[in-house]
Amino acid sequence: MPGELVPIGRRPKQVASFAGPGAPARFQAWREANAAALAAIPVEALRVEHAGFGVARTIRIRIDEDAIPDGLEGPDEAGAGDGLPPAA
Repeated sequence: MPGELVPIGRRPKQVASFAGPGAPARFQAWREANAAALAAIPVEALRVEHAGFGVARTIRIRIDEDAIPDGLEGPDEAGAGDGLPPAA
């Protein structure tokens, strides 16, 4: 079948997700708390996805696996980070 076993490179890893009411404010607070770690990420390795609107709004942050910096903390929301420790 065409396309099978075609290398597509490394998949970006979801490191944070914010959903529902207040998602933009929680995303901003997380971004400010992780500013130093995020500054070390090349622009082409960082993706911020926005989906939905109003109470159904979701913001997801993905980073290429080889560009995830040390010291990046996941948000303190259930299931929001993919393998990162929750923010203290």
